[in-house]
Parts: sequence; C-alpha cells; structure tokens
Amino acid sequence: MSLRPSLTCTKCGKRHAPENPRQGCGECGGLLEYTLEPGSGPVSFSGPMTFWRYRPVLPRVTKTVTLGEGGTPLQRAKRLSESLGFENLYLKDETRNPTSSFKDRSAALIVSDAASRGYDSLICATNGNHGASVSAYAARVDIQCNLIVPKAVDLGKLAQMMMYDAKIVEAGDSIEEAIARAQRLEEEMGWYQATTELNPLSVEGLKTISYEIVEQRGVPDWVIVAMGSGATMHSIWKGFKEMEALGLTGEKPRVIGVQATGCSPIAGAYDKGLSEPEHGRGDTVASAIRVSEPIYGELALRALRESRGLAVTVSDEDMVSAGKDIAKYEGIFAEPASSAPVACLKLDHVRNAISAGDSVVCLVTSSGLKTDDILSSLTKHRKAPRLGSRLATKERILRIISQQPTHGYAIWKELSGEMTLGAVYQHLTDLEVRGLVTSTSEGKRKLLGVTERGRRVLKALDELQVLL
Repeated sequence: MSLRPSLTCTKCGKRHAPENPRQGCGECGGLLEYTLEPGSGPVSFSGPMTFWRYRPVLPRVTKTVTLGEGGTPLQRAKRLSESLGFENLYLKDETRNPTSSFKDRSAALIVSDAASRGYDSLICATNGNHGASVSAYAARVDIQCNLIVPKAVDLGKLAQMMMYDAKIVEAGDSIEEAIARAQRLEEEMGWYQATTELNPLSVEGLKTISYEIVEQRGVPDWVIVAMGSGATMHSIWKGFKEMEALGLTGEKPRVIGVQATGCSPIAGAYDKGLSEPEHGRGDTVASAIRVSEPIYGELALRALRESRGLAVTVSDEDMVSAGKDIAKYEGIFAEPASSAPVACLKLDHVRNAISAGDSVVCLVTSSGLKTDDILSSLTKHRKAPRLGSRLATKERILRIISQQPTHGYAIWKELSGEMTLGAVYQHLTDLEVRGLVTSTSEGKRKLLGVTERGRRVLKALDELQVLL
C-alpha cells in the first residue's frame, strides 16, 4: 500500500492536489484528509518503535524533523484497575513525548512538511499543547513560529512557547477567534498553516497512536479519548480503520469520547441523535478540550457511531480527582483533560457497557506539569497552611454558599482564582463531612447549600468577631 498523492474531501469525495495541505474542500467546504490506495506489496514497518516507524502510511516529506517523538508506553494500570473494579485497564502514556504531549506527533509531521516545502515562517492557532509542540519543532530547524492564542492559556504551555522563541499574539477569549485570526494571517503573510484544525497532517500524525497500540498489545476492546475539536477521536478511529483495510488487523475497538460537562457540543449532539455538533458553551478548567465549536465534531460523531461507542461527559471535579488517582496508583502525572477518560470509568452507563474482562485503553494525552490548576496546587502546598488560614478559607466558602445555593465551579470563580479548583473541592468535601454543607444532584452537577449547623457556625463566628 502507498499514500495517494492527493487529498480527498470527507463529504463529497472530490480529490485535491496536495501543493499545500489545506483544510477545506473548494466544492462543498468539507474537511480534506489523506487516503490510502493499493501499492506494489503489503505494508510493513521497520526500525525502532518511534513515530517515524510508520512512514509507509504517512504523507511523504523530504526533510525529517524529529525530537524523538512516538514509541510511548502502553502501561498496564494494575493498581488503578483494582481501585476502579476493572480487570484489563491500560494507559497510553503520551506524556513521554519530547514536549510532554501527544501533539508532538502532529508537530513532527507538520514542521517536516513545512521544511520540505521551503517555508521559513508558520502560523498556528492553539489552546496550548499544539502550539508548544509546533514551536519546539520549528525551533529545531530555524522556522519562525507565530502563535495565536486565546486569553486563557495554561502557564506551563505558554512558558514552553516562550522558551522555544515563538512570537505569541493574544486573540480573543476562545480558540475559535484564534483560528479565524490564523486563517487571515496565512492569507495575508503567505505563512505555512500549522493549526490542528486547519491542516490535515494533524490527523495523520495522531493516527499513529492507534498503530502503536496494536503493535504493543493487539486491538483492545475499548479505547477512551477526551474530545475537544474532535480531531483526536477522528484520528484514532481513522488509524484503526486503516489497519483493518491494510489487513494488519481483523477487527476494530469500540470508542468512547469524553467531554467536560460545561463544554460538551459533541456529546450533547450524540445524545440527541444529531449528525453535527451543537454550539456549546466553553465552561471548563480543562483548557485542552475547551472547544465550543468543534471543527472535527461531525467526523468524531461518525467515528462514535461507526464503532458502536459512547459519548459521555464528566465534571471538572471528576477530572481533577481522576488525575490524582492516576498519579497515586500509576505514577503518571496527567493534566485534567487527559484524566477525563479515566474519570468516565466511574459512570454507571460506561461501567454497564464494558463487560468483565474487556481490555480498555485510556489515552493520557499531556502532562499535568503544563497546567495552572495543578501547578498552583503544588506550589501552595509545599508548606502546610496554619489552622487559622484553613479556617478563614472554609469560612469564606461557607459564606458564599450561605448567600444562595451554588456549585463548586462558581465558588472557585468568585474566589478569583486565589486557590486551585481542586483545593476548593477539597474544602467542600471537608465541610460536607462536618455537616456544615449539603449537596443535591442537579443534572450532572452538585448543588451546594448550607445546613442549619453551618448557619449556627457562621453566627458563632460573627459573635466571636464582635468580641475580638
């Protein structure tokens, strides 16, 4: 088998010449992607287990830019399995890539293509991980990297971009605004377009994760992936479909896509039987999947349905908690979005769908060292806080709840980011255990209220302040 020297529209099937990788079909506006066709013989992979082992199924480049990406471990999560009640749980640990993210796969291929075509500048809109990766690989071959980022970018990812000498411009509050700006600059400046959602090579890079999983342990029963733009879900499914078409496997896994409760345009559409994603809100601390208008949403929905899979949502609190479990039981430090696949394993409908003995692979996409929420938590807890400060924090939280019933995320926002979201939830747990706060289910979130005992405590604190 060999790769066709053309791009094919996923909607109308029209072929396009690949003078430059581009996202949209000129005929119908559908997404373009690379396709495979029969060649002179069967596909075989040789060399060490790295990204470039899969050259036979990747678009051709004349210059290879590499930092040692790919070949990440598929770790059997024995202790985590036991804590969750599963027998065969595996973690595909993409934090082992050079910039600690799975996006290094896409970046290696994209920057190799840019270098092969003779570009000296590229443009990329990013929520964080992809921009950090692209800037690292661009630095490797002295290509100027211009990044467009929304306001809320994790500090660790921004630090990587700056250290790799990228030029960074802030554009709006959302990734959608950044993408629109990147498109305009591509046209105005003639720069190479490296944005995940606008370059089909992104999918080609990410599909190699599926190839690796199969070579490492065969086809699993389930693969669970966090979803933002939908590109990762589509890429993983594309990889498994290609391997079946190439005769490398005789089956495909079922897939589960996970989104944040506060930003779930794909999962919402799946639940309603829609073929296109909804226009959702972007209310989640998991910046890597904070995408309210997912460009690859339609293809992600197609992958979920073709695989007879599931689309689910988890709360920010659940992601933070799952991240702690992954670190505690398996020694992998994952960012909140990367913990979403493990978090969903506690949902009843997911547990009911997975049979005893099924093999399950959770994709851990990026390191927790890149995220503000976890970094702040580590920094603030190097020294144990005094009792007085702990009491003052709990009192503030209790007073916020006493004004009106509310949610944990709303409390964190009212505190203006003075502590991590995880710390807020820990205080809430303590207050509930002590009988000062009560919680009731409101959809998929907890509505918090103050108990009578909590009101007595606040009254006692008021009297104490008067005496002092």
